[in-house]
Amino acid sequence: MILFFQQWHGELLKLFARRRTYIGFGAFIALEILLLLLIKRFGMGPIQKAIVGSGESFEYYFSALTVASTIMGFSIFLLGALFLSLVAGDIVAKEGEDGHMRLLLARPVSRFRLLLLKYLTCSGYAFFLVQFFAWTSFLLGLVLRGWGGGYFAIVPEVSVVAFYDWGAGLQRYALSSLYLGVSMTAISSIAFFLSCFRIKPAAATIGALTYILVDFIIRTSGFMESYQHFLITKHMSAWGRVLAETIDWPLVCRGYAVIFAVNITLFTLGYAVFESRDLKS
Repeated sequence: MILFFQQWHGELLKLFARRRTYIGFGAFIALEILLLLLIKRFGMGPIQKAIVGSGESFEYYFSALTVASTIMGFSIFLLGALFLSLVAGDIVAKEGEDGHMRLLLARPVSRFRLLLLKYLTCSGYAFFLVQFFAWTSFLLGLVLRGWGGGYFAIVPEVSVVAFYDWGAGLQRYALSSLYLGVSMTAISSIAFFLSCFRIKPAAATIGALTYILVDFIIRTSGFMESYQHFLITKHMSAWGRVLAETIDWPLVCRGYAVIFAVNITLFTLGYAVFESRDLKS
């Protein structure tokens, strides 16, 4: 087990040694600063209307938590999908293209172990990237509004609108960021699966991003209203349910059961494809 963690540590070092790994972090910081300036200049019109329309005080609920949650809601899915597809689509295909995979398999390590380490690496990256975005958004919210106030949580995808005081709101915000991090591993799993084929890293990235965007467009268009349970983005939105005042745990558990099943299935299929490839000749 110690050797396994040492090998995983090596994979993480290799991942973070690549410059493209940091593109997502830099893009999120730039976006947060831009949105922060826009909020400071033009305010939060739609959010203000929603808070006032609910009969609550905008000044009280216009807090760092509300700002951070709004910034995440605007951008985490589309930008997250882009950068997670970029990293996970590269993690196997790039080493196969460069010939590094032959050197790795020359050592006494099974293909399953090697692939599992890479899958855990890109899944860990997905979770960490979401946490980074969530808490840097919160820090920027603190710069704008300071500590304290209420928390106005709104997730239209799952019809959640809730109001919290600071302490309870901070706990719900932290909990939702954890669930969101797990949800985003579905995107990295799709890109990882495509990366196991004998294709260019860019093809795996574009393929995963295309699938997620098509899935999202079909769901939001309303054409599959009665069949949304077949769409992965429907289940990924289960993270928003933990922000409800009364959490519907059966629906949350069902959504994450599907996400875990999809992740396991994609890893298994990816391993089957990877195992059948001739990498040593």
